[in-house]
Order: sequence, then structure tokens, then C-alpha cells
Amino acid sequence: MKRKVLSILLCTAMTAALFTGCGKGDSSSDSAKDSADKGSELPTITFTHGYYHDESEWAAAGEMRKIYEEFAEMHKDEFNFVIKADESGAEGIYNTALNDLSAGEFYDIVDFGGWDITLVASSADAILDLKPYLDDDADFKAGAGVCYDQNLTEDGKIYSVREQIEGVGFWYNEALFKEAGAVVPGDWKTWDDFNAAVDKLVAAEITPFGLNAGWPTNILLAAYNQRSADSREFYEGGRTVESFDQASFKDSLTFIQEKALQKIDAANFGPGGDDDEAYRSDFFAGKTAMLFNGVWDAGGTIDCEAGAENIRPAVFPTDESGKTAALLSGGCGYVVSSKLDEKQTEAAIEFIKYMTSPEIASRIIEKGIGMAPGTKVDYDALAEKVETDDAKLLVEACRLCQNADYKALGLGNTFGDAEGEIQSKYAGLKDGSKTADDVVKDLDDFLAAAE
Repeated sequence: MKRKVLSILLCTAMTAALFTGCGKGDSSSDSAKDSADKGSELPTITFTHGYYHDESEWAAAGEMRKIYEEFAEMHKDEFNFVIKADESGAEGIYNTALNDLSAGEFYDIVDFGGWDITLVASSADAILDLKPYLDDDADFKAGAGVCYDQNLTEDGKIYSVREQIEGVGFWYNEALFKEAGAVVPGDWKTWDDFNAAVDKLVAAEITPFGLNAGWPTNILLAAYNQRSADSREFYEGGRTVESFDQASFKDSLTFIQEKALQKIDAANFGPGGDDDEAYRSDFFAGKTAMLFNGVWDAGGTIDCEAGAENIRPAVFPTDESGKTAALLSGGCGYVVSSKLDEKQTEAAIEFIKYMTSPEIASRIIEKGIGMAPGTKVDYDALAEKVETDDAKLLVEACRLCQNADYKALGLGNTFGDAEGEIQSKYAGLKDGSKTADDVVKDLDDFLAAAE
């Protein structure tokens, strides 16, 4: 797995957690009857999520359920907030939604965990536009953070925000950089410094990084595309590009081939896929100097052979001296049915506001769950509050990503189905059987076939 928080969930079972605003009391008790009557009069809304995992298997799941339960308890006198954990996970929730839409049905409120239902659901007029609520509340908008712009549709709607985002920079082993006499990433000014550091690492017989035909190479390619105004403009075109035959993109492919893939031997280049984690394992074993992965991998430093004291977070350089770039991907998270009544809708919005509040944002980071999208997270306060080394690294990694000069979506979020075509070319670039021009032609053929 890529260890992407909420993007691909683990597979362990737990019974669904259900909470309502009414008590169970003895039916013969007048007070119990009064409570039940009150509960039955309150609006009811059901929230479905994929955090079903046992806390011993995935602590983040247990923490998220506690947050949901606390919200339900806080509002038990206002509405019945029913919490339902779906053991099929985010993918199963997505597939269920597709089936339900065909029957004209949809969840009350649901967390899709990165699986994008918004196009098909909005086309069916089944989901609520959140933009008016965001625009009406500055704190809510700040809590949604990067999700506001990223999820804004061409017709001016926002159908989803999340309480977490994929914050991606990279990690490096400071001790190996010093051993090679290379400038550490924290002191880089441009991509030339990256190239110089890689050359010094290779000269010192230190493998600079592990890659594969997938996730880590996608990160590096996406990051390099943030180097200049021209490359950023092409990258932002994403799914709408009519041709990959652009100088800036060909230069990016050449960089990936010559400055990355061909700087490592075959043992450090894997086939890709969720089971190919050699690039992570080698880094935390102290065998490679850099790891292209997100902020969540602060947890990988715990008791690692490389030594947690040697691991540092970083964001990517650009060709503008001193300016940095990071990949921040919100994607599809909370989605609300458009068929709820006024009171139910108010309850759903209140929940999303709570989940994107500074309080919950800080908790998500503090507990090591991931990175929050909000722009008002107090990272200085968090840095003082957390105690463990991995938590401190997570806070710093999130801070670096949030403060980057340029923030872009990940490769898959940007290019959609073309992501798979791009990463299928990495092996050819690695062994030299493909050139940048060859890859561009293949990608343009893919676009033509898709028309």
C-alpha cells in the first residue's frame, strides 16, 4: 500500500458503531418515555463512514469514531446523529452509492474517503452544493482550506470537502547526506541542488532513493512539474490537455529518466502497485537517502533502523530560487444528500463545520492521523504540544506543505485515467527503450483513442 490516509483503507473487520440521541431506559419509566418521545421528535440524520477497523489494528480509525461519537453526544438534544461504519470501506461505500443512485436514492451524509462520486451524483441532482454555506461562514471556508478551490466545479459548485488531505513532500536521511558531503534538502534553492545532491550520493555509493512504476515516481514527476510558470500551467490543464507534446512536459519526462530513474539500479526500481513497498522499506532501513511519500509516513520513523533522529521532512524546490512546492490533494470526502429537509441539512452542515474546525484539525495532526486542510491550524502551538518524535515530524511536515509557495494536486487527481498510461512508461524510460518523445507519442495516442 501507499499508506495514503483515507485513500485506500485497510481491511480489518469491526461491528458498526451506531449512536442516537434517545436513551434506552425501562419502558415502564415515565422519564424514559419522555426521553424516547423527545428523541422521536428530533430530526434524524445518518452518517456513513469507512472507519470500521479495530483500534488495535489502526489507531486512527478508533480516534475518528471517538470524534464522531463526541459530536453526536454534543448535539443529542438537537438532533439524532446516527453513526454507521461500513465494513466495505470507502470503495464499498462508493459502489453502494452508484447502485443507490440508479434507484434514485443516496446516503444522508457520507464520507467517500477520496472516491469521487460528485460528477455522477450531481448529474443526478442528488447532492447538496456546499458553496453557499462555505461563503456564508469565513471560519468554515478557512477550515475547508485547499478543498474550497480544488473542489470548485466549472459551474461554481462545491459538492464536497474533507477533514484530511494528502499532504505530500518527501523525507530524507540527514546522516546519509552528510556522509556523502551533499547539501541537505532543507538548504536547497533550486532543482539544480537536487541534481547535485543526487550525484554526490551516487558517487559515495549511497542509493539516493527507491522508485517504482507507480506512486513514488508519480510524486516526483508531479513535483517537478511545479518548477516554472510554463510547467505549472501545463500541469494544471490535467484532464483537459489536448496533447502531451509540450516542451515543459517533455523536459519533465527527460528529468525523470536521466536524473531519477537512471540514477538507481534495477534493485531499487519496482513494478509498482499497492504491494510494492520496497521504496519505503529500504528508506526506513537506512539503505536509501530519500523517500517520496506523504506526511503520514512520519509514523514509519518509529523504531526504524535508519534512526528516527536522522529522518527529516522536506518539500520540493522549484526553478525560482528559494521557492518551494508541495502536493496537497483534498478530493471527495463529505457529501450531503440534496433531499434532506431543512433541519436535517442544518445538522449535516453543522457536522462538516465541526470536522473542519481548528479544534478537530489540531487533533487530527496531534494524534498522527494525517494533515488537515485548514489554513488556520496553529502549527507552532502543535509543535509545543506534541511529545513523541513521530508526532513532531508530522507537525513539521504538515507545516512545510501548508507553507509551500506552490501547491498542486497529485498526478492522479490532475490527469485522471492518463495517470495509469504515464506510469506504464516508467519502465521503458528506466531501461532506455523509451525516450521522452516516444512517451509523448504514446500518450497522445491514448488521448486520441479516448475521444
